[in-house]
Amino acid sequence: MPSIRLRFLRAAPILVGAWALLAAGPAALAQPGIGAQARTFKIGGPDELWDLTMKMEMPGMPMAMPAQTHQLCLKKDRKGEDGIPQQDNCTTKDVKTVGSKTTFTIVCTGDEPMTGRGEINSTPTAYDGRMEIKGTRRGSDMNMIQTFAGKKVGACTDESAKMVASAQATGAAEIAKVCVEMTDKLYYQAFFDKGAVCETRKQAFCDTVGGMSRDLREPAAFKTVLARTSMDAMQGSFRGCNVDFAATSAAACGKATAAKDWQFVGNGACDDDVRTAGATYCKGRDYYLVDKSLTWLCNRYARVTRGPGMAAGGAGSMPAAAPAAQAQAPTAAPAEPAKADPMKQGVDALRKLLPF
Repeated sequence: MPSIRLRFLRAAPILVGAWALLAAGPAALAQPGIGAQARTFKIGGPDELWDLTMKMEMPGMPMAMPAQTHQLCLKKDRKGEDGIPQQDNCTTKDVKTVGSKTTFTIVCTGDEPMTGRGEINSTPTAYDGRMEIKGTRRGSDMNMIQTFAGKKVGACTDESAKMVASAQATGAAEIAKVCVEMTDKLYYQAFFDKGAVCETRKQAFCDTVGGMSRDLREPAAFKTVLARTSMDAMQGSFRGCNVDFAATSAAACGKATAAKDWQFVGNGACDDDVRTAGATYCKGRDYYLVDKSLTWLCNRYARVTRGPGMAAGGAGSMPAAAPAAQAQAPTAAPAEPAKADPMKQGVDALRKLLPF
């Protein structure tokens, strides 16, 4: 039973807000969430300050929950339709007013649906009412009775709109900051995934990618971007924005090949150039005779000609060592069997993986 009590205690602010405006005006409903609204006003001004008291009881409960009191600042010029509750999964309907009495229904859907039917008797300066709440929780029925009352106690200035606007501006600024960082790192999922945080900024992201497609034709610019992101991110961003990554990388790779910038050529975006240059500089050559400046090129050449699982060092690195040509074994058997050399065995195994 305690968990049921807590469930309705958390739901109480959703319902009390509706009764506040009904009390202040027979056809009006207030926004939900009094606990949040109570701090969005200052004393004195053109609006109305109300004291609101609410108490909940559950049939069969040996002890009632204590009454709760809040203050709420209500717009003096409010309209009934302005106060329809906007709480998630909850709607207010069937509002009817006859004289000073207003009846209404609140329906909350979701995992734990609730329905509340209530009435309020009100004057311009006071009100009292009652509401019966029925719902289910984990398949069990729940019933609760809520009574409430209020009175106008003075004047205030409602600042809820100002606070909402401030919160929205702060949130928008934070989102904009995140999206700038995601653009810088080409984290395209933040723009293209459904419901992503930067989904509304997709066009600005693609405008940036379009500009990059021109800059990245220079190897230096390409390196700068690749230093803060990954090749997959670059390719995904270009693909998502319908920009030709192949043409951009081909231009940069051609310039890097002409300049013999083998580290750039071996970065994974220049495999056509790797096949051509690798056949000239790497294929059929002994490790000890290959210039160390060719490390990136020859290692990438090993990957593209034999597959990623066949290169000893992976992309961007060369194997640590490779053997020179081994001398022919003597034709005559030695007097004693030669002991196995673990180092030689390792080098021989490594050599089989090299394409040159």
